[in-house]
Amino acid sequence: MNTKESIIKKSVAIFAKEGYEEISMRTLAKKVRISPSVLYHHFKNKDELLTVMFSEVSRDLGAKRAQLPKKKTASDMLNQRIQFQFDHAQEVVAIFKFYLSHRDTFPKLPHGFLPEKAYLHIEEVLELGVSSGEFICQNIREYAKVIAHAINGFILEYYPHTIKESEKTKVVKSIHQFLIRALQNSKKTL
Repeated sequence: MNTKESIIKKSVAIFAKEGYEEISMRTLAKKVRISPSVLYHHFKNKDELLTVMFSEVSRDLGAKRAQLPKKKTASDMLNQRIQFQFDHAQEVVAIFKFYLSHRDTFPKLPHGFLPEKAYLHIEEVLELGVSSGEFICQNIREYAKVIAHAINGFILEYYPHTIKESEKTKVVKSIHQFLIRALQNSKKTL
């Protein structure tokens, strides 16, 4: 791993815990254990570093999701996606904190506050569920936003606590069961 990659990787962990206001280039350099001049050699300022971090982490998560084994049912796929989000909590939190600190640089959406790509992985689940008859869903895009918010709200609640595997299994199962009941039982849900 080269210096720039190392800076980005370490900035994910620091930014996820500290947030935008609490982090400076000097503080970041100290925590990454490099001189500020090396940090400034790679990034002109904090915003550039965080923008690159956001892009790379988003792309990396998308690539990892694309490598997930294909599931036969939308229910299994939803469970897999919930688990994936928890397994990548640090990256998910860093992405959300970036979005919150840079919201004005994203296109304004008519409803909700998630960037479009932030819920595509849930939209895929719902499309499969509706096409297979497994789910009842009137507006896939809106449902996907709400579900993504719900899942990620749990992640934000737990982070930075390292959740025990048994506890994570219970939380994932509870979220999954709740969402499945909602998606299968009511045309007016969500």
